[in-house]
Amino acid sequence: MTSAKSVGRVARPGSPWLLLCPPGTVTIDVRTDSVRAELASGELPVVLADQRLFSRRRLRKTARELGVVVEREFVVLPSIERPMVVIDDTAEAIRHFWTAVATVPPGVAVTALPASALLGLVRLLPWRLTGAAAPGRVVVGRRP
Repeated sequence: MTSAKSVGRVARPGSPWLLLCPPGTVTIDVRTDSVRAELASGELPVVLADQRLFSRRRLRKTARELGVVVEREFVVLPSIERPMVVIDDTAEAIRHFWTAVATVPPGVAVTALPASALLGLVRLLPWRLTGAAAPGRVVVGRRP
Protein backbone atom coordinates (compact mmCIF):
# COMPACT_ATOMS: atom_id res chain seq x y z
CA MET A 1 0.00 0.00 0.00
CA THR A 2 1.35 3.41 -0.83
CA SER A 3 1.57 6.20 1.64
CA ALA A 4 -0.04 9.53 0.96
CA LYS A 5 -0.20 12.92 2.54
CA SER A 6 -3.83 13.89 3.04
CA VAL A 7 -4.66 17.55 2.61
CA GLY A 8 -8.45 17.13 2.62
CA ARG A 9 -10.61 14.49 4.24
CA VAL A 10 -10.38 12.01 1.37
CA ALA A 11 -7.10 10.14 1.56
CA ARG A 12 -7.19 7.03 3.67
CA PRO A 13 -5.06 3.94 3.28
CA GLY A 14 -8.08 2.22 1.67
CA SER A 15 -8.33 4.65 -1.24
CA PRO A 16 -7.81 2.29 -4.21
CA TRP A 17 -6.54 5.01 -6.55
CA LEU A 18 -3.50 5.45 -4.31
CA LEU A 19 -2.27 2.08 -5.57
CA LEU A 20 -1.64 3.85 -8.89
CA CYS A 21 0.35 6.66 -7.26
CA PRO A 22 3.91 6.82 -6.00
CA PRO A 23 4.63 7.15 -2.26
CA GLY A 24 4.27 10.68 -0.98
CA THR A 25 1.35 11.57 -3.24
CA VAL A 26 -0.58 14.60 -1.99
CA THR A 27 -4.36 14.07 -1.94
CA ILE A 28 -6.59 17.13 -1.99
CA ASP A 29 -10.32 17.14 -1.39
CA VAL A 30 -11.50 20.11 -3.47
CA ARG A 31 -14.62 20.44 -1.32
CA THR A 32 -12.45 22.22 1.25
CA ASP A 33 -12.00 25.96 0.86
CA SER A 34 -8.24 26.21 1.27
CA VAL A 35 -7.05 24.07 -1.64
CA ARG A 36 -4.46 26.52 -2.98
CA ALA A 37 -2.96 27.35 0.41
CA GLU A 38 -2.52 23.69 1.33
CA LEU A 39 -0.53 22.64 -1.75
CA ALA A 40 3.06 23.66 -1.24
CA SER A 41 5.32 24.12 -4.21
CA GLY A 42 7.66 21.29 -5.06
CA GLU A 43 5.18 18.48 -4.35
CA LEU A 44 5.00 16.54 -7.59
CA PRO A 45 2.37 13.75 -7.50
CA VAL A 46 -1.12 15.10 -6.76
CA VAL A 47 -4.58 13.53 -6.47
CA LEU A 48 -7.62 15.82 -6.61
CA ALA A 49 -10.93 14.36 -5.41
CA ASP A 50 -14.51 15.61 -5.38
CA GLN A 51 -17.82 14.04 -4.38
CA ARG A 52 -20.28 16.53 -5.87
CA LEU A 53 -22.38 16.08 -8.99
CA PHE A 54 -20.74 17.23 -12.23
CA SER A 55 -17.30 17.28 -10.62
CA ARG A 56 -15.39 16.65 -13.88
CA ARG A 57 -15.33 20.32 -14.90
CA ARG A 58 -14.60 21.49 -11.34
CA LEU A 59 -11.63 19.15 -10.96
CA ARG A 60 -10.17 20.04 -14.34
CA LYS A 61 -10.46 23.75 -13.52
CA THR A 62 -8.80 23.22 -10.12
CA ALA A 63 -6.01 21.23 -11.76
CA ARG A 64 -5.36 24.08 -14.22
CA GLU A 65 -5.36 26.65 -11.41
CA LEU A 66 -2.88 24.60 -9.36
CA GLY A 67 -0.65 23.84 -12.33
CA VAL A 68 -1.38 20.10 -12.15
CA VAL A 69 -0.96 18.16 -15.40
CA VAL A 70 -3.75 15.57 -15.45
CA GLU A 71 -2.54 12.05 -16.18
CA ARG A 72 -5.68 10.01 -15.42
CA GLU A 73 -9.27 10.58 -14.38
CA PHE A 74 -11.41 8.09 -12.50
CA VAL A 75 -15.10 7.83 -11.65
CA VAL A 76 -15.51 6.41 -8.14
CA LEU A 77 -18.76 4.69 -7.15
CA PRO A 78 -20.71 4.92 -4.91
CA SER A 79 -18.55 7.59 -3.21
CA ILE A 80 -14.94 8.55 -2.61
CA GLU A 81 -15.39 7.88 1.10
CA ARG A 82 -16.55 4.28 0.47
CA PRO A 83 -15.26 3.28 -2.97
CA MET A 84 -16.50 -0.01 -4.39
CA VAL A 85 -15.80 0.61 -8.07
CA VAL A 86 -13.11 2.79 -9.64
CA ILE A 87 -13.63 3.28 -13.37
CA ASP A 88 -11.17 4.91 -15.76
CA ASP A 89 -13.03 7.85 -17.32
CA THR A 90 -12.77 6.66 -20.91
CA ALA A 91 -15.51 5.75 -23.37
CA GLU A 92 -14.62 2.06 -23.35
CA ALA A 93 -14.43 1.72 -19.56
CA ILE A 94 -17.67 3.63 -18.88
CA ARG A 95 -19.53 1.75 -21.62
CA HIS A 96 -18.26 -1.59 -20.30
CA PHE A 97 -19.31 -0.73 -16.75
CA TRP A 98 -22.87 0.21 -17.71
CA THR A 99 -23.38 -2.75 -20.08
CA ALA A 100 -21.48 -5.59 -18.40
CA VAL A 101 -21.02 -4.74 -14.72
CA ALA A 102 -23.87 -2.55 -13.45
CA THR A 103 -26.98 -4.52 -12.62
CA VAL A 104 -30.03 -4.38 -10.40
CA PRO A 105 -29.33 -6.45 -7.27
CA PRO A 106 -31.60 -9.43 -6.70
CA GLY A 107 -34.16 -9.37 -3.92
CA VAL A 108 -35.26 -5.74 -4.17
CA ALA A 109 -38.66 -6.39 -5.73
CA VAL A 110 -40.15 -2.98 -4.89
CA THR A 111 -37.39 -1.02 -6.57
CA ALA A 112 -36.45 -3.51 -9.31
CA LEU A 113 -38.61 -1.96 -12.04
CA PRO A 114 -37.56 1.69 -11.46
CA ALA A 115 -33.91 0.66 -11.03
CA SER A 116 -34.01 -1.39 -14.24
CA ALA A 117 -35.58 1.52 -16.13
CA LEU A 118 -32.95 3.94 -14.80
CA LEU A 119 -30.15 1.54 -15.70
CA GLY A 120 -31.59 1.16 -19.21
CA LEU A 121 -31.71 4.93 -19.61
CA VAL A 122 -28.12 5.36 -18.41
CA ARG A 123 -26.97 2.73 -20.92
CA LEU A 124 -28.47 4.80 -23.74
CA LEU A 125 -26.81 8.08 -22.72
CA PRO A 126 -23.41 9.06 -24.14
CA TRP A 127 -20.47 8.11 -21.93
CA ARG A 128 -19.33 11.74 -21.64
CA LEU A 129 -22.64 12.67 -20.00
CA THR A 130 -22.73 9.77 -17.55
CA GLY A 131 -19.05 10.20 -16.70
CA ALA A 132 -19.46 13.94 -16.21
CA ALA A 133 -22.56 13.60 -14.04
CA ALA A 134 -21.09 10.97 -11.73
CA PRO A 135 -20.44 12.60 -8.37
CA GLY A 136 -17.37 10.70 -7.19
CA ARG A 137 -14.31 11.62 -9.21
CA VAL A 138 -10.55 11.47 -8.74
CA VAL A 139 -7.92 13.16 -10.91
CA VAL A 140 -4.35 11.90 -10.75
CA GLY A 141 -1.65 14.23 -11.97
CA ARG A 142 1.73 15.88 -11.46
CA ARG A 143 3.00 19.35 -10.82
CA PRO A 144 5.88 20.09 -13.19
